[in-house]
Amino acid sequence: MSKQMTTDNESSSKLIKGIIIGGIVGGALMLLDSTTRRKVTETAVDLKDSSVDMFTQVKENPTELKDQMVDRFKAASETLKEAISDAQDLYATVNENIFGKVNEVKEISTEALSSAKEVTGELKGLTSKVAEAGSQLTETAQTNDANTSTYEPSSSKL
Repeated sequence: MSKQMTTDNESSSKLIKGIIIGGIVGGALMLLDSTTRRKVTETAVDLKDSSVDMFTQVKENPTELKDQMVDRFKAASETLKEAISDAQDLYATVNENIFGKVNEVKEISTEALSSAKEVTGELKGLTSKVAEAGSQLTETAQTNDANTSTYEPSSSKL
């Protein structure tokens, strides 16, 4: 087992060496271009200058820099509080206006459905009454037809 661990360590060591050598070679080739060299130099100088300025300010007046940072954090904190308050107000408005209206529509729909069910029941009752009346009329008409067909007027009176 120790042979395998040694082999794994050697492999990863070779990989790391290869990555480092590749980075150095790539960086060196990149610096052959004069434009790239100039940009790298300018960036390094700017970074050095800004770092020196910041360290000088901290060294000369650490309290002022601390106060500036505290003021920036306070301002950011106030902005965040305002955003949270606005979000809460928006939530309350949405909750009141939208969800309130949804519940109102739901209640109206429930009432309309209930009314429709009542009307349907009444229509069924009315339909059965109309059917009953129709059947009574049919029976009456059949009875009258039966009575009329059995009645024969006497031809002697004419």
